[in-house]
Amino acid sequence: MFTALFSITDAEMRERYRALVRLVYDAGWRGAGSQYPERIVQGVRNYLRYVQVSLGSVIDGKPLPVREEPPSPDRDSPAVWQGASPVTQAVRDR
Repeated sequence: MFTALFSITDAEMRERYRALVRLVYDAGWRGAGSQYPERIVQGVRNYLRYVQVSLGSVIDGKPLPVREEPPSPDRDSPAVWQGASPVTQAVRDR
């Protein structure tokens, strides 16, 4: 899997976008997290919102939100990825 992001010059933002692509690939194509389908859908949705807000920050010339590890679709926990920082919580609640 290769993702070329020439128009995104911020290295951290490129990595967040690539993490989103990997997450969607793992969940959709590889079937990771299939034992908890609602968890994986909500986790991907929450991480997508986080990446959207991060990209908006880059476009607006603002600092990126605090870096968050993306959800791991293969984990055994049924808990939905929420992000740990208050900024991520605010992003999720938008």
